[in-house]
Amino acid sequence: MSTEDISTASTPAGPDSLRRLAQAASALRNDALVRRIHLGIQALRDDDPKTAFDVAKEVLEADEDLLLAWRLLAISAERTGDFTVAFFGNEQVIQRDPDTPGILNDLGRIAYHLKQFTQAEQFFLLHLRANPGEVDGVNNLACAIRDQNRLDQAAMVLKAALQENPQSALLWNTLATVMVAKGDSDNAMIFFDEAIRLDPTFSKAVYNRANQKSLLGDYEGALVDGEEALRLTGVPTDRAMMRMAVGLSKFTLGRIEEGLEDYQARLDPEFDESTRFPFPMPRWEGAEPLAGKGILVVGEQGLGDEVAFASLVPDIIEAVGPEGKVFLAVEPRLIPLMQRSFPTTTVGAYITGKQGHATVRVAPFAEPLYDQIDYWTTMALPMKRFRLRIEDFPARRAFLVPDPQRVAHWRAELAKLDDRPKVGVVWKSLVIDPARSRQFTAFETWGRVISLPGVTMVNLQYGDCTAELAEAERLGLRLWTPPDIDLKNDLDDLAALCVALDLVIGPANATSNIAAACGGEVDLVALPGAWIQFGTEGWPIYPQLRVIQGRFGDWSGAMEGLRRDISERFGLSPD
Repeated sequence: MSTEDISTASTPAGPDSLRRLAQAASALRNDALVRRIHLGIQALRDDDPKTAFDVAKEVLEADEDLLLAWRLLAISAERTGDFTVAFFGNEQVIQRDPDTPGILNDLGRIAYHLKQFTQAEQFFLLHLRANPGEVDGVNNLACAIRDQNRLDQAAMVLKAALQENPQSALLWNTLATVMVAKGDSDNAMIFFDEAIRLDPTFSKAVYNRANQKSLLGDYEGALVDGEEALRLTGVPTDRAMMRMAVGLSKFTLGRIEEGLEDYQARLDPEFDESTRFPFPMPRWEGAEPLAGKGILVVGEQGLGDEVAFASLVPDIIEAVGPEGKVFLAVEPRLIPLMQRSFPTTTVGAYITGKQGHATVRVAPFAEPLYDQIDYWTTMALPMKRFRLRIEDFPARRAFLVPDPQRVAHWRAELAKLDDRPKVGVVWKSLVIDPARSRQFTAFETWGRVISLPGVTMVNLQYGDCTAELAEAERLGLRLWTPPDIDLKNDLDDLAALCVALDLVIGPANATSNIAAACGGEVDLVALPGAWIQFGTEGWPIYPQLRVIQGRFGDWSGAMEGLRRDISERFGLSPD
């Protein structure tokens, strides 16, 4: 998981798939296999997709050409999040009967879940060619277009459909998510409200509105909506997603101990983004004594979060004591930095892959050491033991240790430039979708900051930023790019560079987390509602970090605030 809130984007809905299956089953002879199909359909209606899946497999063992069984298998697999099997099941259907009603919509929906948005769009277009104006198909098409960042086109598709179907809560909800992606908070709230007015039981619309309220700073309202969405849904995957969101809302309000219980939903197999950890020893849940024990601590989330939650490692080391042992499984690029920072631990790489449809994370380096390991845990789970209140966060400026020789090297290199303060700038993440993109602002909005006189701006942006640097040069903005360093992959040297700088500025990503974890000065540009602030003005994990708060849909105030802060730090005139 990233440090931002759960995505407000809706996913394509498939309310017609089960109805079509039930109609087809009703039209067939009433033999034993069809009666089993009806049992599977009822299981889906009862929100029990696993039973439905088992029924489908059982029927297919008896008759592998029974079209209804393949359709039941595909729908139930989709409901459990096994989209690969769902796609396979739908392929079997279309091979046997290309004219099966709704099959192209179903294939498009699965492609969408697999993030194959271009293919999904083509399936939805073909479906709508045969079923013009069908609400489900139009909604799905708009979702696929939206998630390719063609937001104006998605809005146009939805508005045209709403002219014919003004009572469709589904379409109003999806139009609201497009407004969220566009940064249009006023219309987003109006459209979410309309969707919920039309269908007060529409749990996803209530959930989406909760996330939007959080972005707008209405944290109490977000929690109320989140809990209501959780009450309304019976779908296991939605329940896990919404419970996770409720936990994050509680964090945002500073209710850490309560939030931790709901935050455990991230480890629920029903949660779409969950990762499985197939270790043979029991998972440490926070209460079991650790003195003298061996424990394997595994990074579980994105790189920035992994760095942030490494702040718990000193507590774990202290808890196991001199007779215990801590093993750290981390993202491979972090190994040198983590090993230097925690020299009494054994640090190795984890490997992430797929087992069927599930994401699985293993630690091969630890396998020969299993006889020394009593428990395993994820990097964040020890919060249940060590971070139940704000007062439990140590006033510790740094918990990671960069290479001192490389720090000295970069200080010498920076000193060669001039005698002005050196400010490192990062402005984006390489993982961008309509939901995540709202946490970042376009490069051109950084012009007022980069042009600040009296400082030297240093480029820390990893990945391809050729276009942005060319734009900066065209505008006469000076950004020095440090030579001979891979800012994406050489994280140990990046840590040294960040500490050598006088300040690092940017959004919450791997670079800003590494800079703060190593004790560097950081100005973080962020929207309201970051759960990792735990109800405070800053980030308790990093006491020295300052949050420069933006406004949803308008970053100009944040840029001016950042410019003022830099000026005040270094005694400059902001004008």
